[in-house]
Amino acid sequence: MFLHPQTDTGNDTKELASLLPLLEARVFAYDLLRRTFLQEPVQDFLVRLSQNELAMAFPFQEENEDIAQGVQKLATYLKQCSAEGLAQTEYEKLHWEYTRLFIGPYEVAAPPWESVYLNKDKLLFQQETRLVRLAYLKYSFLPLLYQQEADDHIGLECDFMYQLAALAYEKAGANNREALQEVIQDQADFLAEHLLLWVPAFAEKVTAHATTVFYQGAVQVLSGFLAVDALILQELLASKQ
Repeated sequence: MFLHPQTDTGNDTKELASLLPLLEARVFAYDLLRRTFLQEPVQDFLVRLSQNELAMAFPFQEENEDIAQGVQKLATYLKQCSAEGLAQTEYEKLHWEYTRLFIGPYEVAAPPWESVYLNKDKLLFQQETRLVRLAYLKYSFLPLLYQQEADDHIGLECDFMYQLAALAYEKAGANNREALQEVIQDQADFLAEHLLLWVPAFAEKVTAHATTVFYQGAVQVLSGFLAVDALILQELLASKQ
């Protein structure tokens, strides 16, 4: 579905080079997702999304209906952005939306931590968090707010996938087939063992409690892309790069 095999399979350099557009699209996708969910929205980011039509450029819309629908919701919201940025009242509303959904100060409407969904006691910094941290440590990935923010935050997990996607692109560009195979396998494992296990429940909460189409659209794009990326990684592994 996503790969276009080369007729000259003996040319390893050409074969790996043919993967670069696909790998670059994954870097772009995870970069937007991590920026969307890792922290409160900032006006500069929202303006860039609007002016550069970055949301509309999100890849794999033709392959996944959730991505396509989510992008349209984001586009609808971003039309409110002007050259000067969001109107202050609308920006404050979106900022409060992020706080209410993912931070508090009252009951968090859509907890953004894996352990809340997979741990029977719904506690942070439990076994689920430690397993995520072990995956990070293999690649010396240390969150900026280490030991203050739980490692299994959705933004951090997307950031980790972004870092590995960028590394995969680098290894393919350097024609390092063995290293590429390893990082692709680790991404597939992380998706299967972490993100895909809890993001569907997280997305349901965001959809149910969000009052702006921005986060409704963003989480729909997130859900759709993770499903697509799992297929991409499977194809890459099956092709043995």
